Amino acid sequence: MCVSPRTILAGSLLGLSAFLAVSAQAAVRREVNMGYIESLAERMSRTPYNPNADKVPDFLTQLDYDVYRDIRFNPLKALWSDENLPFRVDFFHPGHIFNMGVHVNEFTQTHEQEIPFNSGFFDYGRNKTLAEKIPTSLGYAGLRVRYQLNRVGVWDEVAVFLGASYFRAVGRGQVYGLSARALAIDTGLGSPEEFPRFREFWLGKPLPGATSLTIYGLLDSVSVTGAYKFVITPGECTRMDVDATLYFRSAVQRLGLTPFSSMFAWGENSMQKPVDYRPEVHDSDGLFLHKSNDELVWNPLLNPSTTRLCAYPADLPKGYGLMQRDRDFEHYQDMEAAYNLRPSVWVKPISMPRGKVTLFEFHTKDETNDNVVLFYEPETAPELRVPYRYSYSLFFCGQKPPSDTGTVVATRIGTQFYNPGVYEVIVDFGGKTLEDLPEVEPLKADVTVTGDGMLENTTLVKNRFNNTWRLVLYIRPTGPAPIDMSARLVDNGRTVTETWSYQWVR
Repeated sequence: MCVSPRTILAGSLLGLSAFLAVSAQAAVRREVNMGYIESLAERMSRTPYNPNADKVPDFLTQLDYDVYRDIRFNPLKALWSDENLPFRVDFFHPGHIFNMGVHVNEFTQTHEQEIPFNSGFFDYGRNKTLAEKIPTSLGYAGLRVRYQLNRVGVWDEVAVFLGASYFRAVGRGQVYGLSARALAIDTGLGSPEEFPRFREFWLGKPLPGATSLTIYGLLDSVSVTGAYKFVITPGECTRMDVDATLYFRSAVQRLGLTPFSSMFAWGENSMQKPVDYRPEVHDSDGLFLHKSNDELVWNPLLNPSTTRLCAYPADLPKGYGLMQRDRDFEHYQDMEAAYNLRPSVWVKPISMPRGKVTLFEFHTKDETNDNVVLFYEPETAPELRVPYRYSYSLFFCGQKPPSDTGTVVATRIGTQFYNPGVYEVIVDFGGKTLEDLPEVEPLKADVTVTGDGMLENTTLVKNRFNNTWRLVLYIRPTGPAPIDMSARLVDNGRTVTETWSYQWVR
């Protein structure tokens, strides 16, 4: 049977009978692709940034946390929930700290249609009078992608886009942890950071049986506009393939691509810990870097008393990310936060400029604040109003180190009570290759110490209790500046472990 395009649209776009009856907008024949979003970003870059565009009314931003939290999305109203499709999408209500509306559209291969704000999507609880005040032109605060990730019939959250350009995702069996961002501008300069935001999203309606969902985003900020394409493939490791094109209105001092925000309050390497029953509290415990020369680097995180900056030299790495390497519940003891289930995120550059991986760590008093920022800093600044394109893949999953390379499994620091002024920095290396080496194996440690510290001695022994190898560095601080240390294990001239890299700030 043949039907007209308009008849097809009635069933292929939005598919929400209640929504269509209330506020669906007319579908427009248009091919939504990266070129189309780029054209919108380029056109927008020709005009100054409007900070009041899409601003949420005061009566919504003045809602306190508890009142705002009482507004809940009705899962029965999720996009595509009345169709037998592999993905569903929820929407977040604007208000509280989410003070900018985000416009959302749906598209198929041939058409595009706006999804205007609909108060009927939400249960307002004690806030019922709010519903009639909110204009449909406002947009949403963000969106949540659902997928049958862990069990058939259960629609788990797999990704969230909410607030500025922030987004998060999880793999199978995980809970949300660190946040990714589309872009970081002027981070760590001592002046206010610029936070680009997504003004609009386009959701690609999946076909039956599809294993990926495509989302386009239109980015806007004082200095830059941008077009983004996200292809989300849920699984054991949830993968996001990202294509981006930026158009700069003005120059920026520091450009951060593929940025992440995470939290490290305390861990096994923390010398000062609060009175708390939990041995460790962190979303991520280290930066993992695969350099272009195939050297693997592990930089344990810490909660410094002052800002710590680590930058790895200009190059094009094969991969990098913030890891939650420690997966043992006994090391956290937090049944609610489940830090042992937080995802690691690995970046695989596809088409990226030369640059450096930059890590900032700030002091935090508790676990409520993200104090770790990681991004890729290009070597050459982009030209104004010239398309700046790059692409990469993100993998949200558990840590899977190379099987033939030893890894750092713990970093600890303590004092020598019998030798005042000397600290023991303990690095445990593990992995299958190291486990099989006998205690008499002539392993050697390649150690470098620079900055305000002196290496007085080292010891390297095999730990008979767990088959790891323990390297102890005896460090005497000689001044107030940080001490930069690195170490790796060598067997008969062959490197058998990743490089442990650590900047210690007392």
